[in-house]
Amino acid sequence: MWNRNGSRHELKYVLTPIQYILLQSRLKWVMRPDEHAGESGEYFIRSVYFDTPDRRALREKQNGVHDRRKYRIRFYDGDSSKCRLECKEKTGTRIAKRGQLLTETETDMLLDARAGEITGQDSLLRTLQTGIETEGLAPAVTVDYVREAYVLPLSDLRVTFDKEIAWGPVEDCLSHERYLCNTYVDSVVLEVKYNEYLPGHISDILSSVGPIQTAVSKYVACVESQRAARGY
Repeated sequence: MWNRNGSRHELKYVLTPIQYILLQSRLKWVMRPDEHAGESGEYFIRSVYFDTPDRRALREKQNGVHDRRKYRIRFYDGDSSKCRLECKEKTGTRIAKRGQLLTETETDMLLDARAGEITGQDSLLRTLQTGIETEGLAPAVTVDYVREAYVLPLSDLRVTFDKEIAWGPVEDCLSHERYLCNTYVDSVVLEVKYNEYLPGHISDILSSVGPIQTAVSKYVACVESQRAARGY
């Protein structure tokens, strides 16, 4: 399904506000803030996820399917002129991600599920084109959140805290400011990504706070919130 040499481990947790404060206060002394976060230490992410009409990606996640993939269009800090197409592939706790920048025309066509009109030759874009044409892949939901990120460059470790997670419709996703519903109420989603080994001192810090590993998915949570809001 993907090249194992390009994959990483990914662990996920849902933190209470107190766990978040304790963990953040300890990690910031041993890790470096992500350089993309700027002075605030945070940045805003918007993703538009694709799924089939029968929500195959949703069902595969809920059923714990071992090998699965998701397509999304993503941009940062409200700059929709720099959208990326990404494919996240997962096997067990290992993930691999491919991505490419999109032109504004390509972005508009993908959001309208008009893949047949795209002439790009990139393999990732062609793969999504095929999915749109043969499986009915189409934009399903917009997912917003604020990310606080820390890195440990020598071990290629990345720890992120995702907050204010909210869903929104696909319509006007390139221009709408912020969706403010909080899917996880006051909880924070923690993601830990590393290559082969989680450094011992980081593992000790995680254990000291006591988060419980989970199969949490921002996409699933937002689709379920969307369905509840729309009554189906």
